[in-house]
Amino acid sequence: MTSLIKAIFKNGRWENPVEFDTWKIPGKFEFLKLKLTEKDHSDIPKDPKELDETLPVIPVDKAKLENPDPDSIQILWIGHASVFVQMDGINILCDPIFSDHCSPSYKVPIVGVELLKQFGYKRYRPVPCKISELPRVDVVLISHDHYDHLDFESVMEIKENFPEAKYYVPMGLKEWFISCGFVEENVQERNWWEDIQHRIPGQKNRSLEFIATPAQHWCTRSGLDQNKRLWCSWVVKGQIHSFFFGGDTGYNKIAFKQIGEKYGPFSLSALPIGAYEPRWYMHPQHVSPEESVEIHREICSKFTIGVHWGTFKQMGCYENYLEPPKLVEKHLEKLNLPARSFRTIRHGEIWSISKKEVDSS
Repeated sequence: MTSLIKAIFKNGRWENPVEFDTWKIPGKFEFLKLKLTEKDHSDIPKDPKELDETLPVIPVDKAKLENPDPDSIQILWIGHASVFVQMDGINILCDPIFSDHCSPSYKVPIVGVELLKQFGYKRYRPVPCKISELPRVDVVLISHDHYDHLDFESVMEIKENFPEAKYYVPMGLKEWFISCGFVEENVQERNWWEDIQHRIPGQKNRSLEFIATPAQHWCTRSGLDQNKRLWCSWVVKGQIHSFFFGGDTGYNKIAFKQIGEKYGPFSLSALPIGAYEPRWYMHPQHVSPEESVEIHREICSKFTIGVHWGTFKQMGCYENYLEPPKLVEKHLEKLNLPARSFRTIRHGEIWSISKKEVDSS
């Protein structure tokens, strides 16, 4: 394997490596062109009944969450990129956003903040459960600082309900968590390819390994702090199963092949499939469904769930709201890959995969 690619830290800001030849930072003039010239094809129904039929939210099987099969890996899709993963005795919550709006939130009350939220992106599919209804949260994984992946109100609620939870974040984000009142020892940050050993409570000499891995993206929360914090994907290696969380990323021909070569195969992955149109604007930062299937192959994932779709109407995201899963299925068929190997599930649905299924795939 060639030398592992590294993010560049220069003058207080992070940059994607030069090997990411598809990368370019979104420009202000391109954003203006997007808003003025591109037609929005999302066609999200205004009628709630139609949405309930085409994109249903189902009640969470709480008994299944409370009593997961110890030899299986299971995943609950909460919506957007938020997933709750149970594997090897550990509960992992990824990029949690339970709020109605994807927008700035503040650590102290500010006059007009509720009005400001209305300018953010509104959830058009509700969350299937509350944070307090989760059985236990051991680890919270954060891929980057954008509001649709790091929601202040959600992480504060997690802290209140599960004070012992650990937060594993990319470089530069620990300071933000501490400023929000989190216990310093509960937050660990890592650069690409750096690991964290997470001890499994009550099980002597057993642990899970969490590794921050590359992604092609960028960061900001205020417009003035662009790329002062790093972005990443995450690998989770256990004794029974392994899991890959893609976060947010554009496609390139090196990052995911290196991840697959070093850490694959994976029992299960969660990969983004939405917010990809128009391609001329979104391709550096968000993969298309077809590119997501390619990542699925490159990281050697046995099973994959498509996320980052069907929840928020974001900037870009001009594709039809039901298109992402259809394009995934079409590309799987083109490549003669099993339909079950890469699928989408309903909001609130739990997908459980046994060790036998993983071993035989």
